[in-house]
Amino acid sequence: MAPRLSSALSLLLVAGALGACGPAYRANAMPATPTATPTATAAPTQDQARRQGQGYVGVWALVDNANNLFNVRLRPDGRATSTAGIEGTPMAGSGSLRLEQLSEQGRWSPWGNGVRIDYGDGWTDALLMGPAGPVQWSWEPGGDRLQPPSNSGKAVRLDGPVAQVVGVYSFQPAQTDLPPYSASLLSNGLAFNTIDRSAGGAWRLEGGRVVIDWISGWRTSFAPQEQGPLTVSHWQPGADRAGAPTGIRPGRRLD
Repeated sequence: MAPRLSSALSLLLVAGALGACGPAYRANAMPATPTATPTATAAPTQDQARRQGQGYVGVWALVDNANNLFNVRLRPDGRATSTAGIEGTPMAGSGSLRLEQLSEQGRWSPWGNGVRIDYGDGWTDALLMGPAGPVQWSWEPGGDRLQPPSNSGKAVRLDGPVAQVVGVYSFQPAQTDLPPYSASLLSNGLAFNTIDRSAGGAWRLEGGRVVIDWISGWRTSFAPQEQGPLTVSHWQPGADRAGAPTGIRPGRRLD
C-alpha cells in the first residue's frame, strides 16, 4: 500500500460523495515521527504473540499520503487484503480500472505490540498500539523495518454492517456474453469497478441490502454475507429501479 499521513477522522465515516477520493500513491515521503513503538518488555511467547495478533483481526480504515482512505481486512488465518491496491484508485470516472488497482494481497503476523502486514509488492504496514490508540506505520520496499517508518498515521477499527460490506467482490454482469468483473467497496461509501469506462460509484445500505449506483447509470444490489455465493441484481441505465432487475447473476467475495 501507499505511504500514509494522518487524516481527519471524518474521512473514515461512510459518505456518498464521489469527489471524496483522489489518487492513492506509493510515493516516497519524508519519514514521520512515530507515535508508537513495539513493546520493549520481555519477548512474548509464540502463543502469546499469536493471541495478541488475533486481537487485530478485522477491518481497518487507514489513509495514504494523499489523505485518501483505504481499508485493510485481516483474516484469522493470516491473510490480509487491502482496498485500494498497489497502483491506487484514480478519481471517480477518470477511466477504466484493473483488479490490481482495487486490491492488494498480503500476510500479517504478530510484531511488537501489534501486527505487521507484508504485501506482495514489498510494502509493509504495521498496526501498533500507541498512547492515544491504534496507529499505522508504513515502509517502502527495501526500507529497514527497524528504522523509522516512511509514514505514520491513525488507524481506526471498523465494526457493524460497514465492516461486513467493505472489501473486494467478483460479480457476473447482466450481459451474459461478458466475463465477471471486480468491484471494491470502501468504508466512506465509494465504489469502483473494472467493467465501466467511468469506473466509480457510491454504495449504501438499504433494507439490509447493499445498493451501488454506478456513474455509468447501472445499479447493482446484493445481500451482504461473509462467505458463500451472492445473488446479485443489476438494473441497466434508465430501468425502473422499483421494477424487476435487468438480470440476476452470481457473485462472491474476493477478500
